[in-house]
Amino acid sequence: MNYQLVDMPADSEFSRTAARWGFDQWESLSSNESLEWYLNLHADAARDPEALPLCIAAITNEQVLAGTASVTIDDDLPGSIEPGPWIAAVFVNPEFRGEGVGSMLVNEAVRRARSLGAGDLYLYTEAKAEWYETMGWQRVREDYSLNHPVTVMVHRG
Repeated sequence: MNYQLVDMPADSEFSRTAARWGFDQWESLSSNESLEWYLNLHADAARDPEALPLCIAAITNEQVLAGTASVTIDDDLPGSIEPGPWIAAVFVNPEFRGEGVGSMLVNEAVRRARSLGAGDLYLYTEAKAEWYETMGWQRVREDYSLNHPVTVMVHRG
């Protein structure tokens, strides 16, 4: 299947779907996130596609949202010492998992962030550290987010 990687259109059904995915997936990891947090992130990214934050959507030829990824200036990992920017909210629609959509989104997020001058990029993940390592990410440390263990990772610029 072919996918088009585009900036997340703010105030769209794609944005609302991605916000719901993000909130449902990560609500237990952050006390700051809400449905509105994701919608605001998409709106902030749409204001200036040549600055952070960025929100990228993978869209099928049939105009179905296959996945999303963001680059934020800061993330909400409590007590984080890493300066950012952060890859965040990487989510692939279950219908399209195993087709390389997640890797495409992460690699595009890294490429776009670097084109805007970002050096090292960070992320944290509950369970996908090995998958990120296949794309050149390195483990930095183990931490907790609302009592859930997470791995903080870096992609060196």
